[in-house]
Amino acid sequence: MAALPTPSSPATAALFVRLQAFNLLPSHTLHPLRTAAWFPEAATLGPLAGHPAAQRSLHQRWSQHLLDRLGDDARPVADLMHPALPLALAAPALLQRLVRDAGVLLLGRQLRQAIVREQVLAAREGLGSEALHWVRTDAAGLHPGLDDTSLWLQGQGAADYALAADHLGAGLLAQSWHDAPAPLRLRADWKLSPDADATPVRTASRLDATHARGLCLQLLARLDTPWLSSFPATR
Repeated sequence: MAALPTPSSPATAALFVRLQAFNLLPSHTLHPLRTAAWFPEAATLGPLAGHPAAQRSLHQRWSQHLLDRLGDDARPVADLMHPALPLALAAPALLQRLVRDAGVLLLGRQLRQAIVREQVLAAREGLGSEALHWVRTDAAGLHPGLDDTSLWLQGQGAADYALAADHLGAGLLAQSWHDAPAPLRLRADWKLSPDADATPVRTASRLDATHARGLCLQLLARLDTPWLSSFPATR
């Protein structure tokens, strides 16, 4: 791995641990749908799935396979100043929250205009009361929402709202690091649903990478300010 500055604080040390895993063990944060598609044996592990030694061995093998797929782009990410790094290195749970918030934001116009009781109830069930309150109050100041969501919101059920939000949100995240060097971009893409690989999904927001990134960083600041502030570029 390329030489990196010595960590100067516990927060920076944690960041370096996350960066090393991002570089060398990408299977640890691989989206579950990608794991199922690329490593179907994961579904047949049984009791071995909870065995630490077996897990280490599997992830070493899977990660090496992933790095081999990258070819020349397997070189490690070493630039802590890249503005997309706080998003790319976010833990899977935080990233999924970010994906959902980003998707809700892009659905915002439709959600604010919904007046039919059944639609409102379905949106609340699918996205949660807190998300619905947020999109009707503060979220409009970040982004007005897409003019037309019919391509993404195929039905009016709770699951339809959740699926549309997750598709659009993953696309916005993919767009946010789309201009990053390939070693960062490709590893980060693996943390998202495969749907985000499709250009129509990635570009649904009609934002370029810089503006998509700025929007996602604002959402990240709302969710986890300490994580965002641990990056040199955000101080």
